[in-house]
Amino acid sequence: MKIKRGLVIVLIVLISVFFGYSTAICREKASVRSLMQIYSNVLSYIQMYYVDEKNPSDLVESSIKGMVGDLDPFSEFLNPEESEEFSIATTGKFGGIGAQIGIRDNWVTIIAPIEGTPAYRAGLVAGDRIVEIDGKSTEGMRVNDAVKLLRGQPGTKVTVKIYRPLSQKEFTVDLVRDIIFIDPIPYSDVLQGKIGYVRITDFQQGLTEEFTAVIDTLRRKGAESFIIDLRGNPGGLLHEAVDLLGLFFDPGTLVVYTRGRTPDNNFDYRTRGTGTYRSNPVIVLVDKGSASASEIVAGAFQDWDRGVILGDTTFGKGSVQRVFKLSEGYELKLTTAKYYTPSGRCIHRPERKDTLKEDTATYYTKLLNKPVYGKGGIAPHVVVKQELVSTFTQEIYPHFFGFAVEYRTKYSSYSGINTEIITQFKEYLRRNKVKFNDADFDKNIDQIKKLLDAEISEKFYGSRGRYRQLIREDKTIQKAVEVLHNCRTINELRAYISKI
Repeated sequence: MKIKRGLVIVLIVLISVFFGYSTAICREKASVRSLMQIYSNVLSYIQMYYVDEKNPSDLVESSIKGMVGDLDPFSEFLNPEESEEFSIATTGKFGGIGAQIGIRDNWVTIIAPIEGTPAYRAGLVAGDRIVEIDGKSTEGMRVNDAVKLLRGQPGTKVTVKIYRPLSQKEFTVDLVRDIIFIDPIPYSDVLQGKIGYVRITDFQQGLTEEFTAVIDTLRRKGAESFIIDLRGNPGGLLHEAVDLLGLFFDPGTLVVYTRGRTPDNNFDYRTRGTGTYRSNPVIVLVDKGSASASEIVAGAFQDWDRGVILGDTTFGKGSVQRVFKLSEGYELKLTTAKYYTPSGRCIHRPERKDTLKEDTATYYTKLLNKPVYGKGGIAPHVVVKQELVSTFTQEIYPHFFGFAVEYRTKYSSYSGINTEIITQFKEYLRRNKVKFNDADFDKNIDQIKKLLDAEISEKFYGSRGRYRQLIREDKTIQKAVEVLHNCRTINELRAYISKI
């Protein structure tokens, strides 16, 4: 009897487990339908019984935003007003502070300031965290909401509180909004040793055509090798990056590919150009502000052992977004795939909460079989860290512009920074009631001289004057020139790569 009773108990347990398991399966299959019904019921209860009247459309919109916002920092549900803002953001001209922003560790973060804009002139740098906009915390804020707060009529002021992770300092900056126009190639020149230098700030429509014209001009002036400066370049159009690479690679070369969950998001991108400059040695400069299309270019040059990557590890924005048009003017910007370099590395750097997804594998370049790693972003062959603007210089930097304008009105020519100009600058600071300590000023004198020289040079000679001065002092460019002086051919360049 005891044995039979035991078998009955075991049978009951097994039946319970079986039905429990079956119910769980049914519940899993029916969960979406059930939750949609629950969602509808909750909305009805709020409409009927909530103490304050709420617009049901606003509630539904907020719930969809919450669902999409939980996916990743780049997927967004856009209402008609936000869709219009997004459209403005993808054009070359708009009003704002002049900074490409993204989300890092749940905070609005500067990917790169745009040169010549209010953010750039205030000394903001890639990696700076915008923790407040006009007193409003940005923790958990979506990119579009931050953009809406930062944009406004030209001439109006916006106050941002910045946290700089490198120095672990927090400071507040008042920025005056301006019309932002992005010049994709603001500067190019032939440096010593027949080295052509090209600064690219953005991969916008028509870049490759302009870049080709610039390179041809530099070649006519004697350039035989090139420095492509992508520092602070937040990216842009994928096809422009691929077309630019087509100038330096044989036709049909795989330079990047995308992979998503569905086959229609999987694409291989190969060069279609003529490879006109495939025999010219190249160095690509990158930093923490280089993202997206910039990383595609750097990754292709590195994976094919075609050029030296020099500077700092890039941002790691390697995800693909598609915009789906919805009814009533709504849009869904959804991450559908990720970018991979020719060796198989994923460019995208996972969020800190996704550390379990971090790629720890080793990959190998296509020709020299050198090991490269897939933790996100592009790590350079040669590391040259960006000079950090000191807190003191940061505090007085907004006054460089005003002094330079005043100096330009007083004098008809400028031949470089000197002691007299520094004395005048100190007097200008005091006259404008800027508090500073002479000891701190003297401690940062080299940095102050360099940045003030660039500001005044721009007022007399335009952006070319600023670039010429900054290039002379740029350690990263100096290192690139040094490498190219010893690498006159592709074979010499690859021999250099194989040793580093």
